[in-house]
Amino acid sequence: MNDEEKKIEIDVEILREIFKIANITPPKEITNESVLDAVFKIKQPKIEEIQENTFNPTSNNILVIDDIGVVTYQLKILLHNLGYNVQVAKDIFSGLNTFIKMNFAFVVMDLFVSTEQEGLTLLNETKKIITKNNLDTKIIVITADNKAENKVKCLNGGADIFLKKDAGWQDKLVELIENFNPETL
Repeated sequence: MNDEEKKIEIDVEILREIFKIANITPPKEITNESVLDAVFKIKQPKIEEIQENTFNPTSNNILVIDDIGVVTYQLKILLHNLGYNVQVAKDIFSGLNTFIKMNFAFVVMDLFVSTEQEGLTLLNETKKIITKNNLDTKIIVITADNKAENKVKCLNGGADIFLKKDAGWQDKLVELIENFNPETL
């Protein structure tokens, strides 16, 4: 087990004290989701207003957010060779920090960064920024998961495209990016 996979157990009362120190109202029920929400509030970057006139809808910038290094490396090389400027992030916090600093035509994000709950939180927060600032950034969710309900959750949550990581998915992704047309989806 590597350092990233280690799990710790923490007393609920200690966790409530940590929430208080961070000026966060402790949730009534301590669950994995409530702790994730609290951690997100603590680590959430200060999201500054993005000026509408600085966004270039024809931007060739793509943000790839995935916690698997092989995937980010492959996509960075593939998309760079096609002329795109590719930024990479490996977790939701660095992903959001990168997203608010540049204009992106596309955000390609894994649903399980590193858990489904974190991926859905990332999708939700990214969509909020896009909506609040009237951006034209398209969100593509990629996943190896086969659950139909995850596709529905992602599309209802603001994803423009949901793509399974099955045979040839990188080629499908490139085709979708290069020929993006919402009417054909």
